[in-house]
This record gives sequence, C-alpha cells and structure tokens, in this order.
Amino acid sequence: MAPRNLVFALTAVLAACQSAPVPEVRASFVTSPMLAIRKPADIAVLRVEDGTPARSAERHLDLMRELLIRKLPDRRYSPLAATAVDAYVGGISPAAGETVQAPAFLKRIAGKATEDAVLVVRLEEWDEGRLMVDRTCHFRLQAAMVANDGEVLWNGSMTGAAKAGGLGAAPLGRDAMARSCAEIVMTELVSQLTPRSP
Repeated sequence: MAPRNLVFALTAVLAACQSAPVPEVRASFVTSPMLAIRKPADIAVLRVEDGTPARSAERHLDLMRELLIRKLPDRRYSPLAATAVDAYVGGISPAAGETVQAPAFLKRIAGKATEDAVLVVRLEEWDEGRLMVDRTCHFRLQAAMVANDGEVLWNGSMTGAAKAGGLGAAPLGRDAMARSCAEIVMTELVSQLTPRSP
C-alpha cells in the first residue's frame, strides 16, 4: 500500500510542477536579398513604440529596448548604445499621424546615428488581462530593419501570447510576470531576425 501511495504522491507533485506549453506565436517576416549583400553590423535600436489604444505597454518600453539590444549579438549584430542613439535621433519623432514604421519617418532617421541599419518595433496590442488567470499576455507587433539610406532590409509582424516564465514556473507578482512576458516576446522577435552573414 505504501509504494502505491508514494507513486500517487510523486505523480501529483510532478503534475503540479508541469507548466502549460508556451502559446503559439504567428510570425510573418520578409527578408530582402540586400540584407545578405550589405551585411549591416552596427544597429541603432530605437525605443519601442507603444501603439496600443490605451498605452498599455508604456511601462515596459525601456525594458523591451534593453532586451533587443542584449539579444541582437545572438544574431551576429552589434547594437549601438541606447544613449548614443538617443543623442543623434532622440529629437526626431514621427509626425502627426506617422508611426515608427512610416517610410517617411524611417528615411528621416536613417543614418543619423552613423549606424549601418536601424531596428524599429511598434506594439499594436499588449493585453495583460489574463496574467492573473493563466499567466499569459497577448500581443501584436510590427518590426523592421532599415539600412542607413532608408532601404528596408527586413520587416513584418508577429502576434500571439507569451506565458510568464515560459515552460518554467512563472515569477511571483503581476509586474514580474509582465516583465517575463516582455522578455519572451522580445527574445522571440530577435530569433525571427535573419542572422547577419559572416
């Protein structure tokens, strides 16, 4: 009887420790042949734009930018320091009705920070409404890498949901779970970026 109880207890513990799989992310990105030809190395990462109706991602934007800068070397790119980028392009903002994805805005900022290319990300949805229910955050974003002369090298969109903690245990507290989701989303976004050719 004791071994059966032990097996039951171990099974219950293991079931409690298991996490739901990370929800599927749908990504659609296009890479221009010019990316392999031009091989941009130095990348200026602009501050992530919060295009959500309620500015629901505002408190995470600096973290998201920091995560992009930290993860880009995994794809063989060299991100410029955020302070250096801001010193050159900080005063240039999208005009009324423009977004960071607008071709006119991209042409205005291209090459201002002496970069080979600029990376821009715009969040269109950031919904933390289910964080305390199933630890997930739903998102939708657009991203692009543009050469210093304004030519688009890579762009597209990504949508889905991230589970705080990924396949592991979720961190405690709403803010910690939201930050975990932000890290998962930015890591996934960088993984979609075509690596720089050697």
